[in-house]
This record gives sequence, C-alpha cells and structure tokens, in this order.
Amino acid sequence: MNAVAETYFKKKFKGYDPEAVDSFIVSLSDTYESNVKNYEAQLRESQAENGRLRDEIAELRELIEETARAHEAELAKKQEEYEALYAEIGEKMVVADNRAAEIIRNAEKEAEFITIQAKEDVERDAKNIRARAEDDAKALIDETRRKCDDISAAAEEFRIKQEEMNRSVMETERRFGDALSKLREGIGNGN
Repeated sequence: MNAVAETYFKKKFKGYDPEAVDSFIVSLSDTYESNVKNYEAQLRESQAENGRLRDEIAELRELIEETARAHEAELAKKQEEYEALYAEIGEKMVVADNRAAEIIRNAEKEAEFITIQAKEDVERDAKNIRARAEDDAKALIDETRRKCDDISAAAEEFRIKQEEMNRSVMETERRFGDALSKLREGIGNGN
C-alpha cells in the first residue's frame, strides 16, 4: 500500500512539477488505502453475514428434520391406533357373528321346543306360541343383522379415515420435499 506513496520519479529539466506529482501520488495513495480499508470492512461484514446465514440454514435443516421425525412418530402412533381400532372392530365382528349364531341356535332350539309343546297343546295355542317364537327369533336376527351392518359401516368409516390419513401423510411428505428442495436451491444459489 505504501509503495505508491513511496514512489519517486527522477527530476528532469522541463518535466512535470515535482510537487504536483508528489501531491497526486499522496492523494492517490490515500484514496487507495481508504478503498482497501472499506473493502476489507465490507469483506468482514460479508463473512459475518455468510456465517450467520449458514447458522440459520443449519437451524432450519435441524427444524425440518425434527418436524419430520415428530411427524413420523405421530404417523406411527396414529397407524398403531388405527390398527388397534381395526383389530377391535374385527374382534367385535367375530363376537357379533358368534353371538348371532348362538342366538339363532338358541332361537331354533326354542322354536323346536315350542313346536313340541305346541303339538301337545291345543292347535290354537300352538299357533300363537309358534308365531311369537318366530317373531322373537326374527327380531333377534334383525337386531343382530343391524349390529353387523353398524360394525361394517364403522369398518368402512375407518378405512376412509385411514385413506384420508394416508393422503395427508403423502401431502405432508410432498410439502416437506418441496420445502427441502427450495431450501437446497436457496443454499445452492447463495454460494
């Protein structure tokens, strides 16, 4: 830097005014040194800003990863809940089917018993008892069918909710992917 200020020229007859040349060199040297200091200060500021931006990018990456891990954990928990619910509904359907079969068997046994009793009783009493037994069996069967239909409807609702959850997960993953891509593009453009 001082090389400009320390530069001297030989004096010749009818040459430039030495004082004007020296004054210009000093002015040029001062301007040069001032510009170098300004550029060095700007460089330090840019490096500090670059470091801050790198830290911010690292924090954003960590936040994205934490959010993704939390989302995956929540998704796994929801999946377990849905699987447990689905298993419970399946168990209830089996229990309902068994209960319906038992009710039907019992109703058939009761109808058989009533039929035997009806043969021993007066024809009219037998007809009344048989009609009542058949109505009871039909009502039990209808109730069982309604319960089975309710369970089937609940299973279908569960399936629809699970599909909605899967779509939500895929959309969330797509958004995270888009966000990561934009972040990477931003990082790539920033370097």
